Amino acid sequence: MGTSFILLLVLIVSILATKYVSNKIDPPYVPPSEEQQQELARKAKAAAAAFAFLAAKGRDPEIDSKVK
Repeated sequence: MGTSFILLLVLIVSILATKYVSNKIDPPYVPPSEEQQQELARKAKAAAAAFAFLAAKGRDPEIDSKVK
């Protein structure tokens, strides 16, 4: 009886330890807050505007000469 009780405790402790370690390695997904979503949207718009500007501008030789 004592051996089975000890084995049961070892099993429970190992399950809890495995859950703890797995949560540390790969934490559960937490959705971003409303403020974080707005910030991500602002960054995406800024990146899209910068890309559109550079794509529309093309490779202007004047810009290349200033960079070199």
